[in-house]
Amino acid sequence: MEERRLPGETESAWEVVRDGEVWTYRVWASPYLPDALLAFPGCRQVVRVEREVVHKGTGEVRRAASYALTSLGAEEADARRLGELLLSRWEVENRSFWVRDVLLHEDACQVRGVGAQVLAVLRAFLVSLLYRRGVRKKKAALETFSFHPLSALRFLGLYAV
Repeated sequence: MEERRLPGETESAWEVVRDGEVWTYRVWASPYLPDALLAFPGCRQVVRVEREVVHKGTGEVRRAASYALTSLGAEEADARRLGELLLSRWEVENRSFWVRDVLLHEDACQVRGVGAQVLAVLRAFLVSLLYRRGVRKKKAALETFSFHPLSALRFLGLYAV
């Protein structure tokens, strides 16, 4: 059966090997917008991203599909470029959430209400600061701050006497 293409549709596919897994991405982008999408001002393309992850050791396969709308027109970004933009956004999000969930145990926090919101902002700020300052061993840095609070103040640029 022949696949039908939308007007102006572009497609791209590539593989990335990391951590014993093969990640295959397929991305489609089209400037053809169904009437329902005209309700989104500035929308110029619709994007579909399919991800397939195959674990090399076990052969386990995971699949996912995502959709996005973008204000970038077809002349500004084809399927490959849009896929790269979406993946780079997820990379930043995943990296930040991993540090917050695994190292800072954010999901286990029992504080509720406004206090929880304040702690979330402080954690996000700390993670951003660690990345901005180029700290590669985040777990070691957080353990140091835990055992030596003055080192945390120095890291923040606050010097206690």
